[in-house]
Amino acid sequence: MGFVGRRARKAIAQAAPFIVTPVAIGAALSAGALALFFHIADDVREADGVWRFDHDGLKMALALRNPRRTALMKFASALARPDVMTGLGILGFLALWRIPQQRAKGILLIVNLTGGGIIIGTIKHRFSRARPTLIEALAKEGTFSFPSGHSFISLCFYGLLTYFWTRTRPDWLRRGIVGAASTGAIGLIGASRVYLGVHYPSDVLAGYAAAFPWLTACLTAYYQYEKRLARLLPEKAN
Repeated sequence: MGFVGRRARKAIAQAAPFIVTPVAIGAALSAGALALFFHIADDVREADGVWRFDHDGLKMALALRNPRRTALMKFASALARPDVMTGLGILGFLALWRIPQQRAKGILLIVNLTGGGIIIGTIKHRFSRARPTLIEALAKEGTFSFPSGHSFISLCFYGLLTYFWTRTRPDWLRRGIVGAASTGAIGLIGASRVYLGVHYPSDVLAGYAAAFPWLTACLTAYYQYEKRLARLLPEKAN
């Protein structure tokens, strides 16, 4: 048994560098996120399963409303408004494009936002879910409800910015603080959409689940680009 155990540990140790990689981990997490999204989508399509979750979430949001929270939630929601995202995306691209070494990041930012907008718009029209009517809406929206575009685009945009920032900081404490702050902001944006009565909780959860694979795909593409660039630079130097 001990011999078999040693052989198993040796095999795992040899395979680990190929299995435990950022790409492999991202692929595994993306698969889980997609499975969650399709599960929610099936429940929404059949008007089953998520009804109690959505009903209780909206009722809780109504119970939590007060003027201070409403002001906070409207501010959080505005952080992922389409016009705000478009403006920040353009400004970010222009700022990165001015630095030759950072132009790839600028292109990735535009691809991330543009592709994300196309994805979320396509899914919304595919399901055509009406906005909630259970509680009074504190904001006006003219598109379909499922999934939440604010949740989707906030994870894509702020997740990408967090990735850019943490890659330049060796200090793990600062990375953790920024990562936690970014995660909290993304979560608050999603919660604000339920609080304001313009999304069901399942819309928000599905928005995050759909965004994760897209963000992972963008980061994987950039990761592979960096690896290829690192291999080419020594060749050019020689």
